[in-house]
Amino acid sequence: MTEIKRAFRFALDPTPAQIEILQRYANASRCAFNFAHAYMLAHHHAWHRGRNVLIATGMDKAEATKMAPRVTMPRRDRSQAFWRETRGQGFIGPLREGAERSDPYRWWERVNNRAYYTAFEDAATAWKNYLDSAAGRRAGERVGLPRFKAKGRCRESFRLVHTTKKPDIRFTEHRRLRIAGGVGQPAFTVRLHQRASRLIALIDTGKAVITSVTVARTGHRWYASVLCTVDQEIPDQPARRQRQAGRVGVDLGVKSLLALTDPLHLDPGTPAATVIGNPRHHDGTARKLARAQRQMARRHIKGSRQQSKGFQEAKARVAKLQAQLAARRVTGLHLISKRLVQQYSEIALETLNTKGMTRSAKGTLDRPGRNVRAKAGLNRAILDASFRELNRQIEYKARWHGVQIARVPTFFPSSRTCSACGWTNTTQTLKDRTFHCQSCTMVLDRDTNAARNIKNHAVPVQ
Repeated sequence: MTEIKRAFRFALDPTPAQIEILQRYANASRCAFNFAHAYMLAHHHAWHRGRNVLIATGMDKAEATKMAPRVTMPRRDRSQAFWRETRGQGFIGPLREGAERSDPYRWWERVNNRAYYTAFEDAATAWKNYLDSAAGRRAGERVGLPRFKAKGRCRESFRLVHTTKKPDIRFTEHRRLRIAGGVGQPAFTVRLHQRASRLIALIDTGKAVITSVTVARTGHRWYASVLCTVDQEIPDQPARRQRQAGRVGVDLGVKSLLALTDPLHLDPGTPAATVIGNPRHHDGTARKLARAQRQMARRHIKGSRQQSKGFQEAKARVAKLQAQLAARRVTGLHLISKRLVQQYSEIALETLNTKGMTRSAKGTLDRPGRNVRAKAGLNRAILDASFRELNRQIEYKARWHGVQIARVPTFFPSSRTCSACGWTNTTQTLKDRTFHCQSCTMVLDRDTNAARNIKNHAVPVQ
């Protein structure tokens, strides 16, 4: 048995009164994040002023960065203490010319304090990621400066944590989730759209403990993601049936979502297949989504913060369509990733640079690009296929089933190399859907040939 962190996501069916409470919690979390971000940004600007003074004296910018007076960035506990000191005084920062001082935060007492504390923690984490990335202590792409969360643009969400000794978050019934209220406010119980019997059984047997819950709005629905510490049995090696199946090579593409070297059973009533078609979820919703977006654009009042009721309805319609599109896409990927880790002991994948693959081809004014419209359509198809999400699901599910992951490098020519003799076709383009080997005269589908190369040359990763 291994202790892991696992989230269980449930759709909620709140009453109109409960929707108002959830929105209040989400607004409070957004306000707390902006409060902590502004507090940390003020310290960051103080450091910038000290560095600019040294630059004004003629010092080099790199040297001034090292010699600037150190400013200790406040952590979550300091932001929390500052919030306690000033939360009844309203906005205490500098005012713009002609602006009036805002009213005190009279609504903070009606929200659970943990919604604020988790927002302070998120702001501190965002600043730590930015500073570590700027100093070279964080691997990966450069992390930008944290930004304020704008009302109406950011995702409506909040997170609540509790202690296991006094659990405020618990299931009262199979379709009832209890969430703690604010200071002097009673707790409220939200109805779930589906039963939580599986998670409740794990909690009753002592195999799962709830640590936090994140409530967020996606489209027209509210969801609760219950994070638990679960004692899960993770096998040291795959099952005998998986070991007999061995390794499978997987090539991801746009024309067909997956091309495999060995058959894959998706549904019990359908035969196994080596090619999984691309459902192209975006194409099925493109016309309806474009019509809704045009309607929202017509109802938008430029330069005004107060939008009409018709604009709000059109915006909600667009959000609903986008949420349904994302749900259909991720559901299909979950089915594919689950079947892969259940049927094979080793999965060979390619390391894709999706950001580079979807880079725009429009070029510059001096050197304009070619086939820009066709490249834009290809970029949409690649993003709709969600290669990165499928890789992520396969990776974490493989750990649960004791399955080994193997990969080939990013620029490995899997589509241009003959899987039989190793000859490389340097003149092959995307239009060539069949691979013709001029050395051994092998003729094979392009994606199937790539899957075989991935299976033969992939190296296991830790």
